Amino acid sequence: MRPGTGISSTWHGSPFSSGSIRPGSRWPQGPFDRTLPYGELDLLAASPSNGSMIRFFASALCLTLGLAAFGEAKASTMEFEGYDRTFEMYVPATTPRPLPVVLILHGGRGTAAQMRRYTDFDSLAAKEGILAVYPQGLNGHWNDGRPELGNNNLSHQASEANDVDFLLALVDNLVSHGLADPKRVYVTGISNGGMMAIRLACEHPGRIAGIAVVAANQPVEADCEPQTPVPALFFHGTNDRFVPYAGGDILQWANVDRGKVLSAAETVATWRKINGCTGEARKQRLVDGSRKGSLPIDKVTFEPCDGAPVERVIIRGGGHAWPGARQAPAVDEILGPAGTDLIANTEIWDFFKAQPTR
Repeated sequence: MRPGTGISSTWHGSPFSSGSIRPGSRWPQGPFDRTLPYGELDLLAASPSNGSMIRFFASALCLTLGLAAFGEAKASTMEFEGYDRTFEMYVPATTPRPLPVVLILHGGRGTAAQMRRYTDFDSLAAKEGILAVYPQGLNGHWNDGRPELGNNNLSHQASEANDVDFLLALVDNLVSHGLADPKRVYVTGISNGGMMAIRLACEHPGRIAGIAVVAANQPVEADCEPQTPVPALFFHGTNDRFVPYAGGDILQWANVDRGKVLSAAETVATWRKINGCTGEARKQRLVDGSRKGSLPIDKVTFEPCDGAPVERVIIRGGGHAWPGARQAPAVDEILGPAGTDLIANTEIWDFFKAQPTR
């Protein structure tokens, strides 16, 4: 039970029991399958509201990301508030414990296994001694606080899920098993998962040592007034069609309202205010975009910050994607390019490990 919350959870087996990820284990290396796994999608019978098949499949994909499975996905299960909640994780084989833990949250209609393959965060975790944890949202979604989630029958269950306390309880279980360091808990995610990372930081800033938000802006109706600053890093593609860079309506299909978000600039400004960053923006060109197929990428910092740093990475021409991830060309057409000259995993960890512990 997590102290002070009255929330109980039961771990089904140890973290290394049958069906879990063993120390030092990871997905096998090899080229990604370049086909789109439509069989993995829960495609609704409803037709897209504007008749565009690209918009329909883009919404239905929503970060299944065109990657075929490498063998059987194995997950640990934890009972929480009447649900069997699953997660995958990578545990470095030789690193002394407890370990810094990074929660890596998939996007809407995604899975933990897909997020694991897509980001390949395990490779960085092996090198840096990180406990990489990939939780699974109910019905492929996270309750990031948008009331519109309940409008979609595919995510109605998620709209009522207590995901904030589930993720904190998961961390507590990892701590109780001697795996995770409670003072070094970080959260990153893409799209719906990025918004979930924001919600965690808004509601439990004392528990989170840093967030990294990819292809997501803060929901307009988010209640976010943390009393403790939280280090925050944002990645935004200027051509994101799902979560628009300029803000406004999240991509809709079948006339389903998915809510509105602030613009990328407004999201960053919100966190500059929270973290007391009063300095002018300082821009650094990380990638000049001169190589064929390359995208210009800028990094913007704000100093000084009285509470905690805020940084943003702007992928000019980038889409709804994880920078550095390998995507099938067909997925580039749907989600937009990822920007392969910058490795988000490295940027994220460099940012996290530079922050003080909680």
